[in-house]
Amino acid sequence: MNIAEFAFMGNKSRPRKIAVVVGLLALSAMVNYVIPIRLTMVQGLLTRFFYFPIFLGGLWFGLRGGVGVAFLATLICSPHVLMELGRNQTLFSDELLELLLFNLAGPLVGALSDRERRQRSKNEELQTLAALGEAASSVAHEMKNIVIPMRGFIRRMRQICPLDSNAASYLEIVEKESARLDRMTQDMLSFARHPAVEKEMVDVKSLVEEVRRGLHEEFRTKGVQLLCRCEGEEPPVLLNRDRVHLVLVNLLYNALHASSSGKEVRLLTCRHQDCLRIVIEDFGIGIPQEYLERIFQPFFTTLPKGTGLGLAITQRVMEEHRGKIQVESESGFGTRVTLEFPAPRGQTKKISESMSKL
Repeated sequence: MNIAEFAFMGNKSRPRKIAVVVGLLALSAMVNYVIPIRLTMVQGLLTRFFYFPIFLGGLWFGLRGGVGVAFLATLICSPHVLMELGRNQTLFSDELLELLLFNLAGPLVGALSDRERRQRSKNEELQTLAALGEAASSVAHEMKNIVIPMRGFIRRMRQICPLDSNAASYLEIVEKESARLDRMTQDMLSFARHPAVEKEMVDVKSLVEEVRRGLHEEFRTKGVQLLCRCEGEEPPVLLNRDRVHLVLVNLLYNALHASSSGKEVRLLTCRHQDCLRIVIEDFGIGIPQEYLERIFQPFFTTLPKGTGLGLAITQRVMEEHRGKIQVESESGFGTRVTLEFPAPRGQTKKISESMSKL
């Protein structure tokens, strides 16, 4: 095994890496204490042997590993350093400086290793998302070509064909399922595309009312009450109306599917400091804690009929608006999603005045 292969034991287990670091520390300590102190030149060289476990600790275990191994090396070498305190001031200063370098080198290597690991993980995620996006776009395009004429023929049949009650109910089921399929294709296309974000001044109250009207029938059919409230008279906010509309619809659909008949879903908008805050809350089945870290992953869903793209799209839209999203949930008690869009008061007022002059 060459040096590079040894340093990057990526396929080795964590216990083996720990054993290697501890073994190198023990070997360094043993050699360091076996050599007589009077051999100052040799002692100085042997002290530098501690850099091997320090570098490997930072490389393999990140910042914590680098700090931890550097601290252990400092503890091991401290007795030697203290013994030189009254005997050789120059050697004492050199050894003390070496200990300081231990505690600089370990954290530095660890921090660089953590950053490289995060960047590698991000690159892998981007490659995966690019492949998924291309596949989703292709599938969604074909699905849309099927759904559009199918929904058109269903509407046409309603208009020209007399139907008895049973046939009408069956046709209604087909129409609802085709509408759900249409939403799935829209989700997949939204996930696959990266359109330029064009923002405009949006009246939040009218946007919320538009969303409420669009979902009213679905909530009524399931027996779930949708309560929307906008606190205060807020000026228009700079947003991409269609993208934010999509976010609210996705989140309200999630809340609807998680709620049973008789429950309620709340949508609240308000100003919080220099942000527009939108809160969507339900009292449904909630999300298990072990799933909360994965809910933004594409195609991950806890719903039996979900695509797993709603929250991935929501997160992307929030990033496009430089906003924040927070999800709080407890299994069996419901979920609360908080969206925050930057909306500084002074900036909003200035844009509103400029728009009014046009």
